[in-house]
Amino acid sequence: MGKSKILIIEDNADTRKFLEAKLGKDFVVLTADNGVIGIEYARNRSPDLILLDILLPVLSGYDVCNLLKKDEKTNRIPIIILSTKTSIQDITQGFAQGADDYISQPFNYKEFLARIQTRLRKTQDEITSIIVSGELKIDQSNREITFEGKKIELTLTEHDILRLLVLKSGSVVSREAILKEVWRDHSTQTQDRTIDVHIRAIRKKIPSLSKHILSVYGIGYQYEP
Repeated sequence: MGKSKILIIEDNADTRKFLEAKLGKDFVVLTADNGVIGIEYARNRSPDLILLDILLPVLSGYDVCNLLKKDEKTNRIPIIILSTKTSIQDITQGFAQGADDYISQPFNYKEFLARIQTRLRKTQDEITSIIVSGELKIDQSNREITFEGKKIELTLTEHDILRLLVLKSGSVVSREAILKEVWRDHSTQTQDRTIDVHIRAIRKKIPSLSKHILSVYGIGYQYEP
């Protein structure tokens, strides 16, 4: 795995250069001296984490944070506010705009680095919990499913069946395997034809997905991306 990419949005040249020099030892570093450029970099250069000052020209850090967290392209990028503004009101406002952490300046660099690394690890864990297949996205952390950008309401059982099929894309999954995985301890008490009912429900709720869920006569189902 390559180095994580950090975007620093900071208008103070000395602070920006200091952070770039220190963090550049462990990360790929991008810098922006105002919020407009910072938003452009966040959207187009896919940083893994953003360090954001509050007192910025053009747009305040609060506005930048709010806009990034509302944007589907950038809302999963963790944002750490780094500011000399240290009042409870300032910190509360930062979190209210969607910041993931708030570090007051001056700071201890070792602690600062540790908090960055912790946030990056957490984000990586969240990323690995997301299954993507074409226009279908399954977030295993909150059991949320979206298709073509729209949230799909499935029952827990429908979710678990679809998740299993997608995880085993290209392979035939027998009814027995579905029962054991989805119903677990109650698999012997459940008729395998119940699976067909849930598959029909999934196809009805996501019609465009029907062509990807193939019935394999006498065996089970196969998901083809």
